[in-house]
Amino acid sequence: MAEPTVPRGTRVRSAYTDRIPPGEDLSRIISLTDGVFAFALTLLVLSLTVPTALSAPNAAILSGRLGAALNKDWPSFLAYVFAFFLITNWWMVHHRFFSHIKRYDGTLVGINMAILLEVAVMPFVLSTFATYSDTLVAVVFFAATQAITGMTFQVLWQYATYHHRFVEESLDPHLEKYYKERGLVTPAVFLVSIGVAFVSVGAAEVCWIGSFILPRVIQRFGLREPATDVP
Repeated sequence: MAEPTVPRGTRVRSAYTDRIPPGEDLSRIISLTDGVFAFALTLLVLSLTVPTALSAPNAAILSGRLGAALNKDWPSFLAYVFAFFLITNWWMVHHRFFSHIKRYDGTLVGINMAILLEVAVMPFVLSTFATYSDTLVAVVFFAATQAITGMTFQVLWQYATYHHRFVEESLDPHLEKYYKERGLVTPAVFLVSIGVAFVSVGAAEVCWIGSFILPRVIQRFGLREPATDVP
């Protein structure tokens, strides 16, 4: 008996697509992503160490030595706070993107997993930077990680929005363009800082503050985010 023909343009449903609805799978992707971000934020604190081997004849002197030791470690604490807000910012970007992404395929999942890889390694990157913050290699390592993460997010958004492949058809094209253009700011800041680091490591670290300030300055005086119901 001849096999039945399938009209051109008809989507062939398989046992796999029937068993795992796209909406359910998207929820699992988001849950996994949230877990990795939470884990990375928790691991960041391991870059901080409690001062040890302190001794003194009385509590007053010990307190003074403890204060001196903590004061000596303030760069590590500052790096921890900066990295915490940076990872939080990446999570917010992911949240905004997936508020509009409604479908997925293997490539989209792969790009998302690449982002999770970059986020998961950030505690190690921070620990390296906190230990060797005055070295060129540590600064470039930290900046390159953030730049690559930002560019991977751009790849995700470009892939998802191409011909509205995985986003809702009603997505405002101005919002789509806004996310693309604003998303280039943070990786650009860190890429510029890599070049600056070869001249001055300290100046390169100061440049990183621009990853928080510039997007807001641009939004206020340049790019305007279209009105949206997404928080």
